[in-house]
Amino acid sequence: MLEIYISYCLKNPISSIAVFITLLPITLILIKKAYIDPSFKLLLFYLIVKLIIDILMFQSAARHRNNIILFNLGIPINYAMLSGMFYFKFSSRVFKRGLIASMIGFLIFTLWDILNSNAEISDLHNHRAVLFAKTVEGVLIITLILLFFYEIIKSLKIPNLLTFPFFWVCSGLLLYYSSFIFIAPVLHYTATWNNLVDLGITETIPTIFEIVCAMFISVGIYHFSARDYAK
Repeated sequence: MLEIYISYCLKNPISSIAVFITLLPITLILIKKAYIDPSFKLLLFYLIVKLIIDILMFQSAARHRNNIILFNLGIPINYAMLSGMFYFKFSSRVFKRGLIASMIGFLIFTLWDILNSNAEISDLHNHRAVLFAKTVEGVLIITLILLFFYEIIKSLKIPNLLTFPFFWVCSGLLLYYSSFIFIAPVLHYTATWNNLVDLGITETIPTIFEIVCAMFISVGIYHFSARDYAK
């Protein structure tokens, strides 16, 4: 069994790195005790759930099983935890209320998209990727990031963005979702189990930025100080 996983890693090194690099920010959050910040606690939960889903998808792919249902189910879960981080960072009540509404609305929309994209939902072997939900998730996350940047620029409370931990988290997420937002709809047509279409470097770009995102998040956590947060 181990040989199967090693063989898959050798054939798909970039996607394999993207799976296991999540261990780096998880470890840093625990070492730096960044989880005392509610936003970073949610980030920790997000990273753990993401790692579990990625490992399950990794195992399924290595065994030549359809793993797209895990991809679909992870979309609303990821958005709930990522958007929850901004709830603790926003100072505007309007933004907070809009964020909560977006969580509920996006969950309903994603469930509809999963059912709409799969006429026979019980046929897991031929399960297809959602058509709209991943793109909408990207748009929503990017919007939250831009609103957060607007608030911190307007307030002028951050003396140095480069040493502000959450700035690096936002930058990583912004790069990842910006690279994925236009490719996500195509996956509905190309990422099918029986007729997989090779998109070449286009399909690899989001994975590369996923690795970059994990590195940016790690840099942000590295700058986190439990002592300064307590003050």
